[in-house]
Amino acid sequence: MYNDKHINTYIHEILNYLKNSSSQVTFSELYSKLRIDIHSNSHLIKALQKNEKIKMTNNTIEYLYAYNIQTEEDLLKILNESQEGIEMVKLKDNKCNIDNIIEKCRNEEKLIILKDLDNAEVCFYNDTYCDKPDKDIIDLWTQIKIPGYQDLLRELNTVGLKSEKKEIVKRKAIPKKLKVKNIEEILKLLIHM
Repeated sequence: MYNDKHINTYIHEILNYLKNSSSQVTFSELYSKLRIDIHSNSHLIKALQKNEKIKMTNNTIEYLYAYNIQTEEDLLKILNESQEGIEMVKLKDNKCNIDNIIEKCRNEEKLIILKDLDNAEVCFYNDTYCDKPDKDIIDLWTQIKIPGYQDLLRELNTVGLKSEKKEIVKRKAIPKKLKVKNIEEILKLLIHM
């Protein structure tokens, strides 16, 4: 029975089944649903015991979810505690479907979803609390006047600075060298010179 598939294939099937079940599953239930007899394969038992996503007891096996998010508050608390954000895939490793909770928090701008270099979505808590600046700082900020583009160019020219336009440097074509294939051609070229 266990020679036709790799042991990781069995683990993958068991993990998928456990994710879809609501609680612990007995070994006999796994056998009836997946036709995988855990008792008869010691390598499979060892591999399942080493897997950090699986909790095994005497005759039961259970999937360990990364998070137990039930409410919007649970989600925001987990995101607030994480300084570097949490990948969406890891966040969704949850007993119940949290897509609606994520979407609601996103619409209310309580969380931010960005994509990393691998194009994987990462969730961050959107901390909307910020300190109010002093009135002096606000007054200084409002007093700063930013000149228009043309005025800025004129001002730069008066102090001796110029705005430069980027020049496009064109490469000159390198002349191809003639390749001489035989000695007769070389002699003809030398005679005519």
